[in-house]
Amino acid sequence: MGRIVRYEFLGSQMLFFVLCLTGVGLPIAVLYLLRNLVLIEEKLENPSELMEQFRSRAR
Repeated sequence: MGRIVRYEFLGSQMLFFVLCLTGVGLPIAVLYLLRNLVLIEEKLENPSELMEQFRSRAR
């Protein structure tokens, strides 16, 4: 059984964007990003089939 690993950002995108725009807030933005990233692991029977479906929709 294969697995798919992905990351999702659960913080405020607006706050992150504003922190990135300021020079002083950039290090705080990086810390904010790292603290609000969540790792999601999903077990699938056939992960390559899921990727093929995803790629066909993207075109």
